[in-house]
Amino acid sequence: MITIDTRSPVPIYDQIKAGFKGLISKGLLKPGDPAPSVRSLAERLRVNPNTVARALRELAVEGVLVSKRGAGNVIGGAAKSRAKDGLETVRKGFEEAVAHARRGGLDWKDLDGIVRRLKKEEA
Repeated sequence: MITIDTRSPVPIYDQIKAGFKGLISKGLLKPGDPAPSVRSLAERLRVNPNTVARALRELAVEGVLVSKRGAGNVIGGAAKSRAKDGLETVRKGFEEAVAHARRGGLDWKDLDGIVRRLKKEEA
């Protein structure tokens, strides 16, 4: 399931894209699976349909989604490899954020507390 954090500085459309890529990399969405419609995803996430449309358009440009005539968007054949590339980008971004936090004065105990709190919120 894709979740949105409205308090995050990450744009919502990027959160939606990351959510799709995460579901694909975990094998929960596979090539050929239908993607939800803009309207249904917007309602489920409680976000503007234009935001969802932007995310889906960008996923299509990246080759994660493919438009099938009469079927809407489906997960593309190259989606898994493209999602893994995206996951590696997220991993590097996280490493940079942790390094930045350490340089800024947060100790490992602080970082562990942040991760534990985020895990609780996700559950």
